[in-house]
Amino acid sequence: MTVKKNGKINEIVYEYTTYHSGKYRLYPTITHLKIMLEKIIESNTTTEYLRINPFYRNGKVDMQIEFDEYMFYLECREQFDEKEQEEHILDCLDTDDQIVTAEQFEMGKILYPLCQHNDVERFKQVLATYLDYLDTLLPKLFDIAKRTMQLKDEDLAFGYFCFEVHSE
Repeated sequence: MTVKKNGKINEIVYEYTTYHSGKYRLYPTITHLKIMLEKIIESNTTTEYLRINPFYRNGKVDMQIEFDEYMFYLECREQFDEKEQEEHILDCLDTDDQIVTAEQFEMGKILYPLCQHNDVERFKQVLATYLDYLDTLLPKLFDIAKRTMQLKDEDLAFGYFCFEVHSE
């Protein structure tokens, strides 16, 4: 059972990710995720963190793939500097390589942003950037899912993206 937490954003997340008074968990589709994020942006507040983990399900081949390495994790802190933000991004990227490419780091800036608790405008901007980035990210994830699951064209109609969403 999912417990409803206090706060505007937590209430919005609860509304879009549970049913039967929190007895069951929902995983929003892309459409519902976008609606939920727009409502969060309109709430004009921040929260401690917001985590969104995409996954793809395909009923035809009865498989699911989670994309942990493409999880969105927005953390609000009392304060931080540019060096701490860079270290946070590099930690979240968690690459085996010693070298992170510029493209990976730019993706990390979108997927693993920091903001301050009282900076509502930055919070809203980060969510809007992520919303826009989904148009680039989802086709990439779809290609990964097709290869990993070895999907045929006729299998594609049986699949969809969902998102596990948490906030505090």
